[in-house]
Amino acid sequence: MHATLVELVIVIFILFKQVLALRGSYHGDTLGAMEAQAPSSYTGFLQQPWYTGRGFFLDPPTVFMQNGVWKLSLPERMNPEKVKVEDTSFSLRDEIFYNSRDGSSLAGSYSSYITRELSLHSGLRGFTHIGSLIIEPVIQGSGGMLMVDPLFQRVLVKECQSRKIPVIFDEVFTGFWRLGVESAAELLCCQPDIACFAKLMTGGIVPLAATLATDAVFDAFVEDSKLKALLHGHSYTAHAMGCTAAAKSIKWFKDTQTNFNLISEGRLLKELWDMGLVQLISSHRTVHRVVVLGTLCALELRAEGSNIGYYLVTSTL
Repeated sequence: MHATLVELVIVIFILFKQVLALRGSYHGDTLGAMEAQAPSSYTGFLQQPWYTGRGFFLDPPTVFMQNGVWKLSLPERMNPEKVKVEDTSFSLRDEIFYNSRDGSSLAGSYSSYITRELSLHSGLRGFTHIGSLIIEPVIQGSGGMLMVDPLFQRVLVKECQSRKIPVIFDEVFTGFWRLGVESAAELLCCQPDIACFAKLMTGGIVPLAATLATDAVFDAFVEDSKLKALLHGHSYTAHAMGCTAAAKSIKWFKDTQTNFNLISEGRLLKELWDMGLVQLISSHRTVHRVVVLGTLCALELRAEGSNIGYYLVTSTL
């Protein structure tokens, strides 16, 4: 986990007590980052005995392929029976990312759900005590390779930014072409106030991470006294080998001469998975769901009890 994000989360806890996050998310195994996650297999007493979970966690709607059809699963607190049936299934995966969905009744339902949950949590204190929203955009990785409905995350980001709640995108897993685009923010069609990158930034050769921020966030830590600065880091900060590997890796990612999978003037990766085969796999009696996007292909086998959602067969190219 990159130290700068952890620091920001800790600052948020000190000043505002809580973050807003999604169930199923995972933001690292350091103290501050763990507190920003909902209870899960990673936060049990044997894993993290100090965990308390200082966040307000929303249940997200998820999308997956099942029996050859892309389906939308809605949280119970959203009253799914009131959502139109035609809004809960898609013949093509790309339909899930269409901006035209912003005008649908489902978008209104998402907005109402988010507003209601925030109001119940905030009571008479308003929204100012929520320090930030932190999400893994589109795909929740370690939590089970869950694809969160992009429309929901887009509405959530807009609702938070309209309330002056800063938005953090944790792109440690999703960034640098993992999902077929350079940044998952492109799939959501919205921009965060803080974005965190790692892993594929160096092509997976050496460790390196970067945390980007808007001028407003950056300037909030600028003052004559260093006591207001983000002082903590780790021994790999800006190390020459990592930065050199990242510079070369990013250049190769973006160059059609070195990355033969690029299309659309270097902005997208071509489809890497045979969708006919994916549909067949999703219809197998032992397969519960399949998620395919960019270099990611994940399938969940049918299971019972505590094994549900945990034993996944996953692959990334």
